[in-house]
Amino acid sequence: MNTTMPGTAHVNVTLAADGMLVLLLFFIGVIGVWWALGSLKWENIVRQPLSGQAQLLRFFLALVGGILTVLVAVLLLGSIQLLNGSL
Repeated sequence: MNTTMPGTAHVNVTLAADGMLVLLLFFIGVIGVWWALGSLKWENIVRQPLSGQAQLLRFFLALVGGILTVLVAVLLLGSIQLLNGSL
């Protein structure tokens, strides 16, 4: 007996694809922000720029940048779906 509703497989595939896109954008955002933070003169910001604490600060800033990248992407994807009438 099939208890799934018609069309739910398409919804699951769409959600999986959107989830993979969000994860991909998050990782690209983290790598991009990490790369961009590398061009800063860290010796002007922290006393020991190569210390573990400075690298952890750079990592957390890169995570925040990745999250902001995902938020912008979700906003754009939602706007596109609204314009297409999908929502």
